[in-house]
Amino acid sequence: MAKTVLMHSLLPSLIGVLAAAAVPVKAAELQSWQVEQSQNQLSVTGEVLPPAQLIADFDANSAQNWIAELPESPTAEGEAGTIVSANPGAGTLLQDIQVGENGIVLHTSGRQPQVEVKRASDRSWLTIDIPGARLSEDLQGRNRAVNRLGVQRLQAMQLSSSPPVARVTLSMSDTGRNWEVRANQPGGVVLWPEGSRPPVIGQATGFASIQAVELRNNGTELVVKTDSPIAYTSGWDRQTAAYRLTIYSAAMPGNIRLPQPPAGSPILWVRERQDEPESVTLLVQIGSGVQVMTPTQNSPTELSLKLQPAQATQPGGSRPIPVPRPQPVPMPEENPQPSQPPRLNEGRIVVVVDPGHGGSDPGAIGIGGLREKDVVFDISMQVTQILEQNGVQVVLTRRDDRTLELEPRTVLANRVNADLFVSIHANAAPGANPSANGVETFYYESGRNLADYIQRSIMESFDMRNRGLKRARFYVLRNTQMPAVLVEVGFVTGTEDARILADAGERTRMAQAIARGVMRYIQGNR
Repeated sequence: MAKTVLMHSLLPSLIGVLAAAAVPVKAAELQSWQVEQSQNQLSVTGEVLPPAQLIADFDANSAQNWIAELPESPTAEGEAGTIVSANPGAGTLLQDIQVGENGIVLHTSGRQPQVEVKRASDRSWLTIDIPGARLSEDLQGRNRAVNRLGVQRLQAMQLSSSPPVARVTLSMSDTGRNWEVRANQPGGVVLWPEGSRPPVIGQATGFASIQAVELRNNGTELVVKTDSPIAYTSGWDRQTAAYRLTIYSAAMPGNIRLPQPPAGSPILWVRERQDEPESVTLLVQIGSGVQVMTPTQNSPTELSLKLQPAQATQPGGSRPIPVPRPQPVPMPEENPQPSQPPRLNEGRIVVVVDPGHGGSDPGAIGIGGLREKDVVFDISMQVTQILEQNGVQVVLTRRDDRTLELEPRTVLANRVNADLFVSIHANAAPGANPSANGVETFYYESGRNLADYIQRSIMESFDMRNRGLKRARFYVLRNTQMPAVLVEVGFVTGTEDARILADAGERTRMAQAIARGVMRYIQGNR
């Protein structure tokens, strides 16, 4: 009975979606539909396919026939007819959507929004779900053409009423761009193309003037105050290995003094750098064993960067980038001595992590279209986060999907006076031979022992073929002035390895194994 009621309530809206999908791109016809109650499925025949972002669980047998999975029936409590209405004052209201020159702003009121972002693998669409949010009457069912910023259309819909979930879907005309989404600002959610300036929530009045840069809570929080709303980006700075806050369309008056961290502060220093005429960049050098929280805005004119011990319990609100906690790092049975011990940088080890390929260079293409650049970027970012949690200072050669030649990678490592260099790649067999599988680590001169630690650690975690250590004259190995290795984490063309590398959980395990090997090397040579 409950399932029948659910279907009767669902089908009108579902068929409405089909009708909308059939509007004049070409003359599409919905011929028939049938509910298979025993299998909880809707079978449709006609020349209409639903947009994937509107109906996620469907299988297209052909362009004229497809099956959609229907939601499960309500729980016993729901079947009893009890509907709990959220208190509108305690929830979030999505009031308006504004498309500007730099990006898109979802204006909200009420509770600070939290978002769940989903992206198509081919970047043809992007959805932003806001749990606990309701659409304003003006936004109900909005479907509008955008034709700006690489966005073709924008749709707002009430995905669920109990509990309330609002969804905004962007249909992309430019599939070559990544989009950033930030929901930690009061007043809404901002979306913008990666590499550009984010839009501002609120009405900015020309340049923002920085009024103060302060340290609070015993030096564990950096606060920047401005006289008008700001747009900013943040991340690790390649040149200095410090944490960077860049505030756009802003200026810092000459009478503003940067704070001097007190004794015991996790912040070592704060400096200003002028990267562009119309921006202010603040560099924050972080001490060892410290975790950087996601920057937040207490108000549109106040930016906060909080720090905490790497092992501390996460508080509510802003959170660090989620990363699996690394396992304890025991010493291996054999303890080879490196031919060149790591150099200490003010008590901290500096490791350059180099995700191979990127941008227009996808690297090897494997089974199912598995791309080397995607695999190694994911692993590299997780290796970076784990090492930073262990007090290691990490510099990435690239933090996004950009084209990068070999020379700039080695120049960066030498310029920051890195102690170790770890380049992460995936292999491919000649002729895409699926029987070629396994892990191998390359070194040149002083990197052999580092390679040994990493290779051993990976073999401890995976039942993969051990292709061992190999000496090679790769450019990134022979042109770096510190122990350097190149890790081949498996074959994207191999039947066994591709299955591992395509799995997000297995990539996390690979990152843990590589980071563990690096930490063992460091601990063995303190």
